[in-house]
Amino acid sequence: MKLKETELLQQLVRVPSVNPAFAAQGSAGEGPLTDFLQSLLDQLGWHWLRQQVNHGRDNLIALCPGQGADTTLWEVHQDTVGIAGMTIDPFAGEESQGRIWGRGACDIKGGMAAMIAALSRSQAQPGLQKSNIVLALTINEECGFTGADALCRIWSHDPRRQVDPADVHGPLSLAELQSLRPIHALIAEPTELDVVVAHKGASRWRCHVHGCAAHSSQPELGANAIYAMADLVLAIEAYHEQVLACGEPHPLCGQRAVCATTIEGGSGVNIVPDHAVIDIDRRLLPGESPRQAYDELVAHIKRHIERDGITIEHEQPWIECVGLEDGANHAWAGQIAAAAQAIGLPSKLVGVAYGTDASVIAANGIPSVVFGPGSIEQAHTKDEWLEVEQLSKATDVLYRLACGE
Repeated sequence: MKLKETELLQQLVRVPSVNPAFAAQGSAGEGPLTDFLQSLLDQLGWHWLRQQVNHGRDNLIALCPGQGADTTLWEVHQDTVGIAGMTIDPFAGEESQGRIWGRGACDIKGGMAAMIAALSRSQAQPGLQKSNIVLALTINEECGFTGADALCRIWSHDPRRQVDPADVHGPLSLAELQSLRPIHALIAEPTELDVVVAHKGASRWRCHVHGCAAHSSQPELGANAIYAMADLVLAIEAYHEQVLACGEPHPLCGQRAVCATTIEGGSGVNIVPDHAVIDIDRRLLPGESPRQAYDELVAHIKRHIERDGITIEHEQPWIECVGLEDGANHAWAGQIAAAAQAIGLPSKLVGVAYGTDASVIAANGIPSVVFGPGSIEQAHTKDEWLEVEQLSKATDVLYRLACGE
């Protein structure tokens, strides 16, 4: 059974898979897409394993056997960001102007469609596919990379990270999958058909400022948390401009960065606010320690913010992810670039500023690169789309890669 990537992408877009972090509780999640994909794998005749990561949120992993002993991991996430503010029907999957439109079309259901369509071709012709390919469809890339981390537990030798057999089920056995440790991995993200060998990591956390409430007619009786937070935000901006942006840039990924990304505070128009909170997003260069980056910024804030009646509280990071380092992945990246160049694409080895599941998988000892159709500039947009031509070319490259060409 061979699948057409364009039609498959339209089907995938029509199944909502908004990450619960971007929607009202109980109204979102990858579950419906996981069910759709499981049914599709059954139609294709591929053995699969379903791995529970969180309640109602499962990784889905399939085995596409090849002729050789080696195994390659192809990984792509199921979740998308939210749909607030979109100017098109997010789940129509309409094709027009040479594009497929809808939430996730670019990030990253296009890459998912290309992977599945390419493997449907290679599996339809016995003896054509060279290595075993494990296709992993993971959850929660957009808010924590926990699906990729759970996936890597399958091949972990650390007794503290073993997979509980009660968390998996399906016709593909856990033991068989564990015996097929990948020698390298390809992670789908919109790279415009270049091969990403390095990218930034991230540390993200919430910072609270606590003050003292008072009637706004006598503000001197309180301690204004919003005023203190304003100082704190300016201190973060100065840290970015005077410390991070002045450091040695990475040759592929550029400079380190930090940004205050959300802010809340106060309880009423006539009350001196006793609380304010921000989210901090610190982007790391490959090789930087997330914990060290957190500690250094916390210390900087402590040195620069001092007001009577004010205390500052930093939560522990809810995400700590290293960057993707290039080097060990270059030989594998060269194979992918060669497959792209064989069909006339000017595919290059590049670095990017955003983060992906690749850094998690690479940190677990599996050399990883990132490749896929579409531009990151279209990801998460109000009118998200993917060019059909890029989708078809990505499918051709992946098919050649599966066949060892």
